[in-house]
Amino acid sequence: MGGPDNLLSGWPKATGGDLPSISIRINRNFPAASCALRAPGQQVVRATQRYAIALMLLAVFSTGSYADVTGIVTIKGTPNSKDETFFAQSPNCGESPIRHTENWKIGPKGELADVVVWIVDPKLGPTTANSAPSIELKQIGCRYDPHVIAVDAGVPFTIINCDPTLHNIRAKVYDGPGQPPGADVFNFGQSYQGQKDDKQFDDPGIYTLQCDVHNWMQCWVMVLKTPCFDVTGPDGTVKLLRGADDVLEDGDYKIDAWHPRFAQPLEQTIHVKNGSATVTFQFDGSKSF
Repeated sequence: MGGPDNLLSGWPKATGGDLPSISIRINRNFPAASCALRAPGQQVVRATQRYAIALMLLAVFSTGSYADVTGIVTIKGTPNSKDETFFAQSPNCGESPIRHTENWKIGPKGELADVVVWIVDPKLGPTTANSAPSIELKQIGCRYDPHVIAVDAGVPFTIINCDPTLHNIRAKVYDGPGQPPGADVFNFGQSYQGQKDDKQFDDPGIYTLQCDVHNWMQCWVMVLKTPCFDVTGPDGTVKLLRGADDVLEDGDYKIDAWHPRFAQPLEQTIHVKNGSATVTFQFDGSKSF
């Protein structure tokens, strides 16, 4: 395969008098209010909270059906591979030379982290804000954090060197399991702690980032042409609408889920009503690699 478009080509094409049903969700990017209360300012804090709630309610009623598409991803059975612990002595990479691979992050009830979930072809209604979130990828302790990210095609994300050592970031096209490494997309160095560089991928697909200086460092980047996506955390949950004003038109939508240790994404159809829907994905560990 020659590039991300070829990789994705094998997948299904993407990426009366009743009262309205309304659900309220707090935007994850909304700045958190201070919880440090002082007796003289208690009324001010409560007034501020009431004001914030009023603003959220105003936004809900001004945009109609409020979009709230949520889901959870789990895994059943035992994966076909295990994470490994290895020794990676290198200066300025943190206190411990003991490293762990990050292929599997599974919760006590099978909750699966590092899964990219996205609505393939969403139809968004009128919005007052639909800006992409700021995505940061950190090199810290000579590992990438997060291990899996999803970004918009053509939209920059920030790579930060948090270590007092040299890293280089080599981006390659991922052509699937068992395939040779794909073509380089970019390769640059970050020589000092705190260095930040903005990069972007113009073509949708799957990419890997790796460091030639510390060859155990690797992460995954899913590049999408859809504004509705998320990556599961340790609890396996996702919220696919990124802004407080995103409105998804009612109807049926194809939704996909991908994890780096499975050759193909899972897919299903969801029905959105009054801007809301829920979805559940379950991967089969016996089909992993």
